[in-house]
Amino acid sequence: MKVLLVYSNTYTTLYPPPVGLSLLTEPLRKAGHEVHLVDFMREKSPDTLLQEALNRYKPDIVGFSLRNLDNQDYKKAKNFVPDYQRWVSLVDADTPTIIGGSAVMCMPEEVFRRVGATYAMAGQGERAFPAFLDELQKKKADFTTPGLIWKQDGKIRHNPGSWKGYRDGGTIDWASLDYKRYRKSIMGYCVITKSGCPYNCLFCDAKASFGSEWILREPETIVEDLRRDRQQFGLHRFGCFFVDALFNEPVDWAKRLLEEIIRSEFKLSFSVIIEPTKSFDHEFARLLRRAGCGMVTTLLSSMDDEVLEKARRPFTVQNVERTFSLLERERVPYMPQFMLGGPGETKETVTANFTHLKRWKPLYVDATYGIRIMPRAGIYEVALQEGIIDKDTDLLDPVFYLSEPLKQDLPWLDRQTKKLKGFRLGSLAQWGDYILRSARVRFQ
Repeated sequence: MKVLLVYSNTYTTLYPPPVGLSLLTEPLRKAGHEVHLVDFMREKSPDTLLQEALNRYKPDIVGFSLRNLDNQDYKKAKNFVPDYQRWVSLVDADTPTIIGGSAVMCMPEEVFRRVGATYAMAGQGERAFPAFLDELQKKKADFTTPGLIWKQDGKIRHNPGSWKGYRDGGTIDWASLDYKRYRKSIMGYCVITKSGCPYNCLFCDAKASFGSEWILREPETIVEDLRRDRQQFGLHRFGCFFVDALFNEPVDWAKRLLEEIIRSEFKLSFSVIIEPTKSFDHEFARLLRRAGCGMVTTLLSSMDDEVLEKARRPFTVQNVERTFSLLERERVPYMPQFMLGGPGETKETVTANFTHLKRWKPLYVDATYGIRIMPRAGIYEVALQEGIIDKDTDLLDPVFYLSEPLKQDLPWLDRQTKKLKGFRLGSLAQWGDYILRSARVRFQ
């Protein structure tokens, strides 16, 4: 079959490349299919680009990767679903369409129903998508493909999904991507490290979407990806982002990976997301520095233990203070990201963050307010109990949780959020290391 894969992400905040779609190209070609990939990122007219691709390739099926439902901005919410509806509608009615990606994982049947595609897939696609095409070609009356959603006899059918992680895969097919258009993105060069998450943070639905257990890639395999990407594509000059919701756990595995990178003697600058849990120790901070870590980011609520507990975060204020102290001792640059407005948040807890910042030396601080309500995240039940939503609320249209005390004075909250955000002096040593490391990697 002739398969057209469309990366429909046009949102330029962070803007990672179409990693998920790249993992489909090799399995599809091995199964005998002709594959073409179209990328909407930074395109002035995605509609025109899609129409040209449809005319040029005349595909037998069109697959759309949907990354974001919306921009998750409380003040200026933008819903991307109408764009997805329009693009799917541009495909000839006789050509089947299928949607997948993280946006579909959030609300599988709701997105399928609203977007209007012929099929949807909620789950890992490297094995499932070729299996689905095989069933489609054989014109089977009943699909068995894991994660597939379709209509039959006027009803929506949904097979249980499968998420087996990347233990025996996960190597990104950069040859199939126009990776140069992502050169300026902090996530422009990615390497997958693991999947899954055992935590149950109130704002997050990753556990429901991607599994509650870590599925780890072997450190040697990850380093082999780094070596290949360096030799074949020169991607090390971009600076690497490790695709991992929580890089520092399990900590023994993370230390093994950093040690493997150190043994490889790469001149590498990479970014990671961590949680400042009690397992974060001095040895780990030291390994981050030695391996070439250029930036650590961590998503915080307000620095108040009661707010953290209600948000079900796996750390305390003391854990955060200790983690940042260790990073500063090892001169590893870091960026805290505040997400304000969760249950228990008050003006006092927001203001307390400034006291903590006086003791920290980050390079940059990010801050937002309002928590996007997702039906498979813990915040959904809280919002139900507080009457913010009911069971009939359509959450495909962005709806946010914001604690009642902060709703009473949004101008004040907006001012405090802006004060939190921005570049900080940090330490001169951190800034010097950051600039020198980035330059050394870029020009080697």
